[in-house]
Amino acid sequence: MTDRSLLSTERLESILRDTLQALEQGKNEMYNIAESARQEYDRLQAELEQLQTDVDQAIRTVEILEQKFKQARIQLYEVSRDFDRYTEQDKVNAYREAERIRESLAVARERERNLRQQRRSLEVSLARVEEIAARAERLVSQVGVALNYLAGNIRDVNEELENAQLRQEIAQGILKGQEEERKRLAREIHDGPVQDMANISLRLDIIERLYGAGRQEEASQEFTSLKHLVKGVIHDMRRIVYDLSPMALDDLGLVHTITRYVQENCERQGVHCEVKVLGREARVASAVEVAVFRTVQEAVNNSLRHGRPTEVLVRVEFLDDRVSVGVFDNGVGFDLDEVRRRLQEGRHHGLVGMQDRIRLLNGTCSIHSAPGQGTRIVATVPL
Repeated sequence: MTDRSLLSTERLESILRDTLQALEQGKNEMYNIAESARQEYDRLQAELEQLQTDVDQAIRTVEILEQKFKQARIQLYEVSRDFDRYTEQDKVNAYREAERIRESLAVARERERNLRQQRRSLEVSLARVEEIAARAERLVSQVGVALNYLAGNIRDVNEELENAQLRQEIAQGILKGQEEERKRLAREIHDGPVQDMANISLRLDIIERLYGAGRQEEASQEFTSLKHLVKGVIHDMRRIVYDLSPMALDDLGLVHTITRYVQENCERQGVHCEVKVLGREARVASAVEVAVFRTVQEAVNNSLRHGRPTEVLVRVEFLDDRVSVGVFDNGVGFDLDEVRRRLQEGRHHGLVGMQDRIRLLNGTCSIHSAPGQGTRIVATVPL
């Protein structure tokens, strides 16, 4: 790593430490808030229980006074009705007693109404305090999790930076490989279908002249020859499109696509091939299927193009937690140290792209070869 990278690492570590310190202080403050809120909640709860007792007592007092007031009104009614049986003082006393009870009842009702209102207000305050305490406790817990995570990861800052740099290098390698692949496809299209289409255009002009000269038989022969040429162009274009995007992956799955590709390419060059499937075949993530297929595609292409094999074996293995693919041939092999040097120099974009695709999926890709001993390429991708 450069001095600048180390400086960046130290700066990030300093930022993390400051963040940890700030989070720790915030956690303590939130804990104090939660503790104070719980204490206030307990106080309000006790006050509410006492207030509920007062409300119950006030309700009983009102009920008793209502009963007494009802009796006093009955008494006042009897005194007023039986005028001759009661003295004037009895009437005054009955009226005064009823008025006194009525006033006491009004006071008791007002007290009950005030107590009920206080209870409602206290219940609202109690709910708010409880919510504050609960939120503060949740925040304390969440900050604790964040602190544990950051404290555990502060030791891995250098490793994370190296991983980020590695991923950047992988991405750059893939871009280089893609650019090389584009150039190869451009050359293949230019040297193949484009030249054939130019030839078709030229021969159509010839056929047109033959017809104009009344030489129908020669024109018919040219048409027959041209038909084979057009079929060849269509075949080449389909092969190029298939190389660009194996649509069979989505429709038919990984095993069928690999089998079809390997058989078509090996049979075209007279190479015996075999595709073995171990485990129970299953559909996996699209990114995994594409990476595995591209690995087989690159390995088989390299084998047929450079290895001069007579046999190619492809093995696909499905496990519960990973999928593995191996490509083995009995070709001439190659010097692995030379290939590694070319890989480091970025001169072998096909193998770089193959390995980088697998590494981006947290997988492994190993290459084993030696002159005269064939080549073995094994890639494993976790699910």
